[in-house]
Amino acid sequence: MTFFEALEWINWKNLSPELRLQVMNQVLMYFVSPLKYISDVEYTNFELGGVKCETFECSIDSERFVLIPGNQEAILGWNFGTQGLPVSAWEHDGNIESTYYLKLKESYGLETTEEWDAFVNESTSPLRKVSIPPMLVQKSALPVGAKSIGELNTVTGEFIGVVEAFLPIEETVRQYFKGAMTLEDCFEIMQAAEIFEENIFYARSDRDSDTYQIFTHQNETYTSLKKKVEADLFELLDEDAWEYALGAGTRKLFRWPRYLDQRPKITDYNMFGLAVSTTNSYWELTDSPFLKLEKMADVGIPLFDRLPLATYYRSRKLRANEEILKPMDYAYRKAIIIRSE
Repeated sequence: MTFFEALEWINWKNLSPELRLQVMNQVLMYFVSPLKYISDVEYTNFELGGVKCETFECSIDSERFVLIPGNQEAILGWNFGTQGLPVSAWEHDGNIESTYYLKLKESYGLETTEEWDAFVNESTSPLRKVSIPPMLVQKSALPVGAKSIGELNTVTGEFIGVVEAFLPIEETVRQYFKGAMTLEDCFEIMQAAEIFEENIFYARSDRDSDTYQIFTHQNETYTSLKKKVEADLFELLDEDAWEYALGAGTRKLFRWPRYLDQRPKITDYNMFGLAVSTTNSYWELTDSPFLKLEKMADVGIPLFDRLPLATYYRSRKLRANEEILKPMDYAYRKAIIIRSE
């Protein structure tokens, strides 16, 4: 069995842990630039919806990546409408004021099963068979134009991270968390999920603690982002690779069981160990014109609200190459594609 054959998922599943480690060492030796610092290589197990994968994750320049085996005959896309979903998935009381929803309702009707079938099929990528190479994929998406430098505890005021990067923006950041504020102002700040000052900083709260993740910020377009990622010796996933990395080619509209009834936690990982958004709070960029995920408010119809989280969903908003992309609206995921050429 050759190196690339071993990285095919159908073969990878049958390798011993010792052989997998040998293959992983070769991946890191020959496909990760020697200019990169590799650390914390771990053998891990992930499972979602009955799909299991034993693989490796590692840190590359302090960012976590996971090895995803390839599949030369992956089936991606969706053309089965609402198959497998109950009628209750699109029931509602009719009192919906969302402009976005009403515009789509005008086009699709969104009342009968047939109308919802058409809506779902036109909201997802076409059914197709593709060859997916093995790849190292970043576990969590990064906000565009933002570089993580550490965490700020809003109770103690302590910053932990790259101090020299925090010092130039420290005064601007701290003004949001101290000074003469009314109780109401304080509550609004502490409840803010994100704080942003263009070309200065971006802060994102950790809802499970009293900390904000702090990023420096520099305006970015898709064109400049792609150049920066490639200059850093990574790539953006194309739509095929992105869909496979999220759903492993499973023939399901939603990856999680009972998806319409219970939204998974943001910390849940998929079958390959990737953290994927479970809220409609941003678009994720790929090296394709189509944006994945969605930024929109829930309207109260389970299928409408959850559909953007489906593996094969395509946003109706297309990528604009020269638009300034805000970090609270757009994210991206770096990868190293393991090609045989």
